[in-house]
Amino acid sequence: MNQPFSVELVKLQMALAGRYSLEREIGRGGMGVVYLAREVALDRPVAIKVLPPKKAKASEVREQFLREARTAAKFSHPNVVPIFSVEQVDDFVFFVMAYVDGETLGQRLASRGALPPEEVARIMREVAWALAYAHAQGVVHKDVKPDNILLEDGTDRVLVTDFGIAQVAGAATGRNGEVHGTPEFMSPEQATGEAVDHRSDIYSLGVVGFTALAGQPPFLATAASEVLAQHIGKPPPKLTSVAPGVPRRLAQVIEGCLAKDPEERIPSCEKLAEALGGAVPRRKDSPPAVRAFLAERKAALVRNRMFLAMSPWLLLALAGLVFGPFMVARLVGVGLLGAAIGWPLTQLVRGVRRLIRAGYGQYDVVNALQLEAERRQEELVHVYGKDYKEEARKLRGKAAAWLGAAVGLLAVIIGVQPPAAWPVLVATIPAVVGLLAWRKAESRTDHRGGRELKFWRGPVGYWLVKLAGKGIDAKMAPAALTNRPTEIAIGAVVEGLYASLPKEARESLSDLPDIVQGLEADAQRMRSTVEELDGLLAGTGRSKEGSDASGDAAADRVRTQIVAARDRAQHQLSETVAALENLRIDLLRLRAGNINLEGVTANLGSARDLTEQVDRLLEGYAEAEALLG
Repeated sequence: MNQPFSVELVKLQMALAGRYSLEREIGRGGMGVVYLAREVALDRPVAIKVLPPKKAKASEVREQFLREARTAAKFSHPNVVPIFSVEQVDDFVFFVMAYVDGETLGQRLASRGALPPEEVARIMREVAWALAYAHAQGVVHKDVKPDNILLEDGTDRVLVTDFGIAQVAGAATGRNGEVHGTPEFMSPEQATGEAVDHRSDIYSLGVVGFTALAGQPPFLATAASEVLAQHIGKPPPKLTSVAPGVPRRLAQVIEGCLAKDPEERIPSCEKLAEALGGAVPRRKDSPPAVRAFLAERKAALVRNRMFLAMSPWLLLALAGLVFGPFMVARLVGVGLLGAAIGWPLTQLVRGVRRLIRAGYGQYDVVNALQLEAERRQEELVHVYGKDYKEEARKLRGKAAAWLGAAVGLLAVIIGVQPPAAWPVLVATIPAVVGLLAWRKAESRTDHRGGRELKFWRGPVGYWLVKLAGKGIDAKMAPAALTNRPTEIAIGAVVEGLYASLPKEARESLSDLPDIVQGLEADAQRMRSTVEELDGLLAGTGRSKEGSDASGDAAADRVRTQIVAARDRAQHQLSETVAALENLRIDLLRLRAGNINLEGVTANLGSARDLTEQVDRLLEGYAEAEALLG
């Protein structure tokens, strides 16, 4: 909807006539008003930000604004909104910048609430790149906040605006000691009116990240002075306490930005961007063959549901055929019933065999389903909130109560008199309400995906893959293992070699598949442990200057214990993968006749002993984590 022309817009348009054609106001704040316009000469959309008239009348403020804006106009960075010109025309002081078609981070948070960790880490990283560039030019932003972070439509590229100009428009401390700007995102030193440097922007960006993950800033109050007082003297709440799903490393990075003392913060935006790059584990997408297999499975489930919907009529038809007067009719009925059961199973086995020939198996299916489950959980949290599981449980309770009432009411009706139309209709009302409540509860969960994951992760899925793989030479399957951890890749080869052994050898080594799966699980546990301990180690790396000697000694002891635990976990990971590698070599030698079964059995015993060592190490890891509270 078009906005009415204000007096200010008319005056500005008269001053800029022939050069810029103003369309509408698109923003207003402490820095003034932003208008969407078209540059006549180049026929392109631009945004024009005008300094508030009262501030423009002060010559000192006006000259500083022009100086800072011209400095920012020299910037050339993909994550900085470019400034095309800085001008003073009549009573107007303004700069013309690129128009970014999109929304601010503040608008996205207002419409969506808290954002996923992956998205927040990416946004913070791109902002950190922009800030690092500006800091290298000697410019401190001083007003890093969601409303100054733009997200471009289509590409979702992050662009930062208002570099170096915020202090002129009132984001810095005024001469009378009054603090202007956005209190929720100010650093302690800026709140107290002290001199600020690049570390103030790091603090503000940490507040932005906290806000994007938790859905609200770390400090809130009714008065700006109360918010500033909290920034100055109150520790921020633990991010994981208000946003439990945030990865530990990302939470530690943001906490490293929010230290009260600038000396204790992450030292630079370059370091911050580097830390954000590894703060969130990157998901690996599933291979195309696995995605195609799961898509076929979903289509098959839809067909099966359609069949079940038609099953009452089909069963009636089959009954007529089975109990018909002719043997041929009975045979046809039995054949149809067998086809109805056997056809979906046959299609499933064929799909699994294609998957195995492509070099994939049970692990890949489970991994893909886990990725789908994680994405679905994020979507449910976004739509229904963090308590969506509890809400679904309550809805199921209500549905069960309504359905129970329907059954009880129907029982009473049948006991009192023969069923009639209207009493039965009365009994159906709570039944319909219960079914609708149940359906609503199901829409807030992912039970179907959970059941599918449980099926493929369990023994039925394991043996289905084993049986479907019969007759497929392990050498036929390509080594499409680049998306898998090393232990899974080696384990898949070992299982293939085991399947190719003669029956007598497989019987003698019957416990080998279970041992291989145990080693794979242990290696993954150790790999996860190493990553967790690295995160704990990063959290202890920023010690406070000026702390007493006893505190330093305690921190050093904790760090030493964590380093030792990490090294042990890394060593155990290497040992576990080496055990899998030895089994692979033994099976190759066994098939070539260079070793007997006793030699393989001895290595199996050694591999079995590794599991106990892994359990002991995990207990030590839990103790190390407890030391940090």
